[in-house]
Amino acid sequence: MRRLIRNLFLNLAGSVSRPKSGVHIINSHYVHNGILHVEKDKEAFRSFVKLLTKNCELIRIEIAVEMISSGEIVDKPYVAFTFDDGFEECYSVIAPVLEEYDCNAAFFINSNYVEADDVYQKEFHERIKVYNKKPMNWSQIATLLKRGHVIGSHTCDHLDMAQLTDAELEFQLQTNKETLESILDYKCDFFAWPYGQNSHFSELALKKTLKYHKYIFSSSDYKKYFSYLGKVINRRHIEPFWSKFHINFFLAVRKIK
Repeated sequence: MRRLIRNLFLNLAGSVSRPKSGVHIINSHYVHNGILHVEKDKEAFRSFVKLLTKNCELIRIEIAVEMISSGEIVDKPYVAFTFDDGFEECYSVIAPVLEEYDCNAAFFINSNYVEADDVYQKEFHERIKVYNKKPMNWSQIATLLKRGHVIGSHTCDHLDMAQLTDAELEFQLQTNKETLESILDYKCDFFAWPYGQNSHFSELALKKTLKYHKYIFSSSDYKKYFSYLGKVINRRHIEPFWSKFHINFFLAVRKIK
């Protein structure tokens, strides 16, 4: 009943909502939570991007971060994209469509998931409650980087960082960053913590993460650009298959510092 009431409210409010001026960083994971069908899914993702362009200007993620960090005042809605977990459709569906719009995304990668065996993949999927997915391989991730996308860190194993010890945090942060930088030959400045909510990220985790990454991203406190005393950039969780009314409502937020 609660879900029904929520959906009715979002459909009604979203039907009259429009994105507010500001820099909106969207956090997504996949085109839909099902088996990948590349050409069909490209059309679905194009529809999502086209919906956004009706009221927003698409910008590169680096530009969005710079605008937010500098406190630039904007007079229209801008949208930038991030995708967590590194599913194969990031390479075959999402990146090609964004490139059609001269846009890019930041893809946050768990290195132990890349090219993992079936046993590890099953454990990973159980942990994040997502099924019917496959990870990108290192060649695909390297190609995305060469094509102008941003590769960020998401820890080695997608664990709840609020539950990890000092040594475990150090391992997940340092090892993932070093693995990405060694294989891809670049500097990894972007980090998004798994699950994205403040309850999954402790003050100790923040202190550790700041040792390794310049920019840290959450999926909470979306009305504010920053959380954790200005150390974390907040994103809005929106999946491409959600109702257009829900998407319009979620972006109809006046962002504050």
